[in-house]
Amino acid sequence: MAKKRTSKLRSRSNMSISSRQKGKRATSAQKLNLHLNEALAIENAAVQRLQSRIKQTKIKNVKQRLQAHLEETKRQQERLKQLISDFGNGQRSATKDKAQLPIPTPPKSLANIFQKMMTSAESELIAAKEDAIVENAEIILYDMLTHLAERMNAGSAIAILSESLSEERAMADWIKTNTPDMVTQLWPEIEASISMVEEE
Repeated sequence: MAKKRTSKLRSRSNMSISSRQKGKRATSAQKLNLHLNEALAIENAAVQRLQSRIKQTKIKNVKQRLQAHLEETKRQQERLKQLISDFGNGQRSATKDKAQLPIPTPPKSLANIFQKMMTSAESELIAAKEDAIVENAEIILYDMLTHLAERMNAGSAIAILSESLSEERAMADWIKTNTPDMVTQLWPEIEASISMVEEE
């Protein structure tokens, strides 16, 4: 009876260990390459979003900052591609795919109301809020990648990833710092739409 219990405990222990090790075993370079490709897919999507935002925004300093960040993002793509090549010994190709960016979508009931009532100025504020969400997600992404590279003894990647992290932090800080000015510039249009509704 004691033998049966022991064998049951061993099989449960083995099951819990094997269930934690679901992923295929790979080298640290292969694993890091996977994470680098994920970051590249996010940057691929970010380039497309930034190009769209540059066309959309009517605020001059926002347009200028977005254009500068677009150039930074393109350099981040190139740095990631180089790291992917370095850690893949030239055998791993960089993804051309685009990730889904973490942009919140309001429920349909609110989306319909927003569509009817929102001014272009309010659309600009929502886009700026989405910009901040994307930038902060990228900060977490690069911070995590830097820690992974450190744990995987990929010292050559750390400075490169830290440079991208610094750029993302600067962009997020810029959005936060410039939000009051943005609201001030957009407020007259928003206020005019409030006045018109109250007069009706």
